[in-house]
Amino acid sequence: MIRGNYDAIQVDVAQFDAGAAPVTDVAERLARKGEKGEPARQMRLALAHIGVWSSAKFAFLLSVCLNTVTVVLIFLIVQVLTDTEVFSSVTGVYQDLTNRSVDLGKLLDANTVWAFAATVVALNTVLITALGAGYALLYNFSVRVTGGVLLGFSSS
Repeated sequence: MIRGNYDAIQVDVAQFDAGAAPVTDVAERLARKGEKGEPARQMRLALAHIGVWSSAKFAFLLSVCLNTVTVVLIFLIVQVLTDTEVFSSVTGVYQDLTNRSVDLGKLLDANTVWAFAATVVALNTVLITALGAGYALLYNFSVRVTGGVLLGFSSS
């Protein structure tokens, strides 16, 4: 049984009579513009399924990369704020306004920053991995209605 989208095929009689093959879609027109010598082989493929487990693994690796950047940025920001004495300035302003003795430098020591960064990393890892698998499931369900994403490939 031959299946396909035959509504997309258009035949231009003038081109057919002139010996040129009919142009059916944008991908073929673009391939003909860059054609030099041999004609390029073209394929039309539909992305009909995304593996949920593969998507979850890819999302996990992506979250590891993003979490590495997040941890580095958190420590750089805290280090820059400590070195430029922003915490001591904010502590002084707070003490002037409230007449209370609080030291923000002690609140944001290394252990507190490590705990905050570890919490952010753990939540990001779980969330990004679950969203990656969830998006794959949603795409797989939507393929049943839409037929998937149609992709055009050519080899030259």
